[in-house]
Amino acid sequence: KFGGSSVATPARIKSVIEIIKPYLKHKPAVVFSAFGGVTDNLITLSSLALQGQVEYRDLLQSLETRHLDAVRELIGIQKQSSVIAQVKFTFNELEDVLHGVFLVKERTPRTLDYIMSFGERLSAYIIAEVLKDQQIVAEFLDARIVIRTDNNFGYAKIDFETTNKFIQNHFETHNSLQVITGFIGSSSSGETTTIGR
Repeated sequence: KFGGSSVATPARIKSVIEIIKPYLKHKPAVVFSAFGGVTDNLITLSSLALQGQVEYRDLLQSLETRHLDAVRELIGIQKQSSVIAQVKFTFNELEDVLHGVFLVKERTPRTLDYIMSFGERLSAYIIAEVLKDQQIVAEFLDARIVIRTDNNFGYAKIDFETTNKFIQNHFETHNSLQVITGFIGSSSSGETTTIGR
């Protein structure tokens, strides 16, 4: 598990990949937090949207630029376009949610969990693509697929019995390096949850 400060910059991400390489023969699972400071940024911009302050759009734009710059620095030019397209698609999804908060002036704990999930989803996806670009067989795993929780948004409790079954089933059929989002899961009804900071 690598925390946000470990993946705060492209240089640190390169260092993390060098740490991982000697363990690849053991087929590890690697869990990543959002890039350093991103979760706080997401909370801040959702608060600005909630208050009806259009400045949230500027912060969102700078957050998108940070992630796209990381892609451009870490991934070879031949593979960049598809990764950039996916990152932009993800930011469009986030922008839609924030626009809803801005219009309705409401941010429920469920909505905040969903907004906060974008940090991990972006970082783990980008790092998985960086590994693939280095000819490492890796697969992005959105933990919402395997981590089942209750719907106590903001500090969800894990249903370990169900989660352990899902994890075992997943790893029986996926042999490559799994690059996994930290911090997030999903409720039995499929809603995004966070398990607390």
